Amino acid sequence: MTSPQSTSPRRSGARTRSALAPVLASLLLGAALTGCADEEPDTATDPQGSSSPSTSSSPEVTPSETPSETPTEEPPPSEGSGMAQPVPATGDAGVTEATIVGATEAGGSESTLAFVLDSDLARSDFAAQFEGDFGETVLDQLDAQQVAAGAIPYGAIAAVGCDAPESVRIDAGEAGLEVTPQLPAKTVECFAPMTFVVLFAAPEA
Repeated sequence: MTSPQSTSPRRSGARTRSALAPVLASLLLGAALTGCADEEPDTATDPQGSSSPSTSSSPEVTPSETPSETPTEEPPPSEGSGMAQPVPATGDAGVTEATIVGATEAGGSESTLAFVLDSDLARSDFAAQFEGDFGETVLDQLDAQQVAAGAIPYGAIAAVGCDAPESVRIDAGEAGLEVTPQLPAKTVECFAPMTFVVLFAAPEA
């Protein structure tokens, strides 16, 4: 009679384990799925990963794409600007050196006759024919010259154009001293005509 009572609990325990097996399997599967979901990379939900700009989308600027600077022509001297340059002088007036003063669009008319500039009135009349402040530039150059004792200062418009005289010839004429400019053999082009004034001092006759 003791034998049936001892086997009954064992059969009851087996049924209990078989009933709990599906529940444990479900819990283990759910835990496994939750762990897999936690291990997914953050980039799947990171908005910055999808919105970050790509380096290939922005064009790279190379030196060849930079616009090259186009050389521009140098503008002519402004009105009234002056340049002074000593030049050799020849002729029978006894003058060996003169000064050429030039400026762009300074006005005046070319003339071979030299004007005596030994008084304030003569200097003012000679400077008044020029445009802008070129007349003052001419007078400043005249004041800068050292006139020897017994010599008389003169001025003349030697040339109006693009070529500066390389030298001058000063001869004694019937009406006074005459100035002939020696222009270069090879001419140049310019934007606007230049006025070239020659200043010199000649011995008193």
